[in-house]
Amino acid sequence: MFRLKELRVENGLKRSEFAMAVNLPATTVANYENETRQAPYELLIVFSNFFSVSIDYLLGKSSDYEKETDGEKEVLFLKQNEKDLLQSFRQCSTTGKSRISEFAKMWADVERKQ
Repeated sequence: MFRLKELRVENGLKRSEFAMAVNLPATTVANYENETRQAPYELLIVFSNFFSVSIDYLLGKSSDYEKETDGEKEVLFLKQNEKDLLQSFRQCSTTGKSRISEFAKMWADVERKQ
């Protein structure tokens, strides 16, 4: 499963916008998304760098955004909404960051109990 379309849509990009960003015709991107053609290795690198994902994730060989090591979860790469949230969080004051963290922990507790 090639995840190019999934990543493009998740990042709010039209096919033409993405194609322009990676300097390809939109029809070529469509062929890759529909898996009627396979992207060469060089383009897989471009796509994975563009979306900040591993080539394994792009090709559907890995489904994890996180990996677990010694009981600790490590984020491998972020989805677009996570990137946006992190950017907003970084712009907050220390007090704001503290309140956001408290709210997130509280909400996670509520979700776990459901």
